[in-house]
Amino acid sequence: MARYNVVPTKTNLLKLKRNLSFAQEGYNLLDQKKQILIVELLGLVDKAADIQEKVEKELEESYKALDNAILAMGKNSLKDIAFSVTIDTSLDIGMRRVMGVNLPQVKLVINDKKPYYSAGNTSVWADETINKFKKVMQDLGTLAEMRMSLMRLAREVKKTIRRVNALEKIAIPDYEESIAYIESTLEEAERETFAILKLIKERLEKKRGAGNGFN
Repeated sequence: MARYNVVPTKTNLLKLKRNLSFAQEGYNLLDQKKQILIVELLGLVDKAADIQEKVEKELEESYKALDNAILAMGKNSLKDIAFSVTIDTSLDIGMRRVMGVNLPQVKLVINDKKPYYSAGNTSVWADETINKFKKVMQDLGTLAEMRMSLMRLAREVKKTIRRVNALEKIAIPDYEESIAYIESTLEEAERETFAILKLIKERLEKKRGAGNGFN
């Protein structure tokens, strides 16, 4: 709203003051929302970095266990018993809300049916490999939750910052400028009206004085 597009009337002045009040209230609320979202985002960044590091370490350990299982049993024997491993997985996905933003809560549920195979013909490294990869799968679910939450929070923070900046740098200054323009114009009009009325009064008084002198 540019001030030169505003008709300087008292009605528009009252309307602009109400709009300014709403804009300032909206700015305060959005600024609070921005701060809360940023705090939540920074907290998740640290958590995501920790879980990322944890997953990378667990993957390294899991593949080491797999290499040891291959060395102990041979690739073909390990491949044969792999077909007997029955592990079912399912994802339980919930939601939590932070300042109107839906953030996922991911839980990987693992259902396995032990024993998978006869222990006599296998190495302890086979069991170790299975257990380690199961743990990796669970932590990958947590990592996916963190990354999705980070993307949604970052997107909402960016959108909120744009709105805060628009109110702070465009809307509120425009309202204030328009209000000042109307107030100044109305004050000037009142001064002009007062001056005209004073002039009229003086002329009327002179006319009355002239009339009284004639009598």
